[in-house]
Amino acid sequence: MIRKFREPDEAKVLDIWLRASIEAHGFVGEDYWKKMLPVIKKYYLPNTDSFVFEDKHQIKAFMSIIDEKHIGALFVDPKFQNQKIGTKLVNYAKRLYPELTLKVFIKNNDALRFYQRNGFKIIAEQTDEGTKETELLMSWSLECKSGHQKRFPGDS
Repeated sequence: MIRKFREPDEAKVLDIWLRASIEAHGFVGEDYWKKMLPVIKKYYLPNTDSFVFEDKHQIKAFMSIIDEKHIGALFVDPKFQNQKIGTKLVNYAKRLYPELTLKVFIKNNDALRFYQRNGFKIIAEQTDEGTKETELLMSWSLECKSGHQKRFPGDS
């Protein structure tokens, strides 16, 4: 079941965020993610529309939307990855919002392929200020948009 994030979910969501961030972003030092945890807690979660995927009273994933358009976070507990939970969250967001954007590190191949399979297209390449890593800005919308850059297999 997907539902709105509630305050009692905070500890579990932060735990998922930290563990999944470290696992998915081995090219960024673990200390960076630990340093960002208080920022996520104090500024990020309270200012986004966040949703959790809960199964049998256990939160297995969460997603946060910024400004009714940008997927600022989509993290699945590493123990529950590859079970279509991320796809369910993306499809849920697509039903709520007619246009979505997100950023993904270019070195995070699994996430890049995941978003491509779910209809997101690369529209720009930039550098993340915090990590200095290259990231891709991706977009999905109900209506086709021109200007998408074909960069990797699977892009159209």
